[in-house]
Amino acid sequence: MSNGKTTGGSAIDPSVVGTGSQPAGDLGPLPGYVGYNLRRAQIASFKHLDRIAGALELSPGQFSLLTFLDRNPGVSQKAISRAFGVDTSTLSPVLAALSARGLLRRGRASHDRRNYAISLTADGRRRLAEMRRQIEAQEAVMDAALDAGERAQLLEMLGKIAAAMERA
Repeated sequence: MSNGKTTGGSAIDPSVVGTGSQPAGDLGPLPGYVGYNLRRAQIASFKHLDRIAGALELSPGQFSLLTFLDRNPGVSQKAISRAFGVDTSTLSPVLAALSARGLLRRGRASHDRRNYAISLTADGRRRLAEMRRQIEAQEAVMDAALDAGERAQLLEMLGKIAAAMERA
C-alpha cells in the first residue's frame, strides 16, 4: 500500500520529518520511516518527562500500570497482563518493585485464593495523582505543537498503526 511517499527520503520534505536537533551524520532513509519517527518521539517524550517528573521515580510504564490499578482495584495479575499485552513473568518484577515501594498491595483474591488481587495503596494513589499532573503538563506541551484537530488525527493514526502491527 503506497501513500505517495518513499522511504528513500527524496519524496519526503525533511523540514516536516523528525524531531530534535540536527543529526551528526547522514541518516539515509531513517527519517522517512514511521517506526524511526515513533521512536524519536518516544525518546523525546521520555526525556521531557524525566526532566519534569524525575523526582517522582515513576516510569511511563509504571504510571500506566498505576492508572490501570486505580481504575480497576483488586484486579488480578493475569488481567493486567492481558490489558497491557505483556507476559505475567515480565509483570511480576514490576509489581514486586512497586509493592516494595509501598505503592500497591497484593493480597489473595477472596473469590480464588490461587490468585492475587492487586490494588493501589494510599501512597500509590498520591504518587499517581502527582504524576498525572506532570503527564497532563506534558500533554499540553505536545498539544501546543499540533494544530486544531491534529491531536485526534494523530491518536487515530497511532491506533491504526498499533492494530496493524498486532495483526501482522
